[in-house]
Amino acid sequence: MKKGIERRDQIIEAAERLFYEKGYEQTSVQDVLDALSLSKGGFYHYFQSKIELLEAVCRRQSVRDAEEMTAAVAQKEGAVAKLNTLLQYCGLLRRDRMDFALLVLRVGYLGGSLQLRACLREGLMEAALPMMREIILEGMAENVFFTRFPDDIGELILQLFANITDELAMLIASGAPENQMGDMLTRLETYRCSVETLLGAPFGTITLCDLRLIPEAAAAMAAKG
Repeated sequence: MKKGIERRDQIIEAAERLFYEKGYEQTSVQDVLDALSLSKGGFYHYFQSKIELLEAVCRRQSVRDAEEMTAAVAQKEGAVAKLNTLLQYCGLLRRDRMDFALLVLRVGYLGGSLQLRACLREGLMEAALPMMREIILEGMAENVFFTRFPDDIGELILQLFANITDELAMLIASGAPENQMGDMLTRLETYRCSVETLLGAPFGTITLCDLRLIPEAAAAMAAKG
């Protein structure tokens, strides 16, 4: 059993490296097999398709994100700082893992893979929801958040956050973020105010994302063609 788990991990690691180096579309299953001197039978014992392999890469990234998020949130004082840190680590756009963001943008949004986007949303919920609930309860104890539904509100906020992530990603993948930036800023403000309203938090408390990353991601997408 252990050998099988190790082999599966090796396939995921090789695929992740090749997806970043060559691009998802340009990487074939055979490329992954050649990198590991593995037979097709050995590959299909673990994965049924290339998109399923990409989903495994995304799940592995979600685990990494959860570990980093937990450590980063633990270093913050106060519920507001913790919540904003959590949202930062939940976002698709992060400077320290832009290669992953570009991979997801190309396949999930430019390529239209709803399957991959659903996988990412599921990973977000699994990684962030338990911590979100703890932070909301902490904020209520600090009298900075006010809600009668702390358990349900956490899930609703993450759903809203996933929605705005989808909209930002579609904007960047479309290749015309500058033309639509004004509309997106309005949408971001709407989402931010909605989250603050759900939490009963003071105006201007919540930060959804670093706006500087939007043009950076768009430029990186354009550079990769």
